[in-house]
Amino acid sequence: MSPGSRAPRYRLTVHELRNGKATKVIDAYGSGFITAVATLDNDTMEVHFGDGGPRHLQQHIATAIAHDYPPRRRR
Repeated sequence: MSPGSRAPRYRLTVHELRNGKATKVIDAYGSGFITAVATLDNDTMEVHFGDGGPRHLQQHIATAIAHDYPPRRRR
C-alpha cells in the first residue's frame, strides 16, 4: 500500500433468490471478511469459500466464528 492511500474496504451483499425474485438479506461493509456458501444435494455438499482483508483481521473473524459456532460432537 502506498503512503497516503487508505486500506481497502469491502462491501458484501447476499441476496435470497425465491420464485424468480431477489431479496437482499445482507448488505455490510468492513475491512475484512470470510465467507462460505454451500449447496446440499442429497448427501453431496458443494461449498465455495472466499476471504479478504488483512490476515490478522481474518484470524480474529475466524476465532469469533469458532466461538459462536463450536463444532458439535458426533454421536
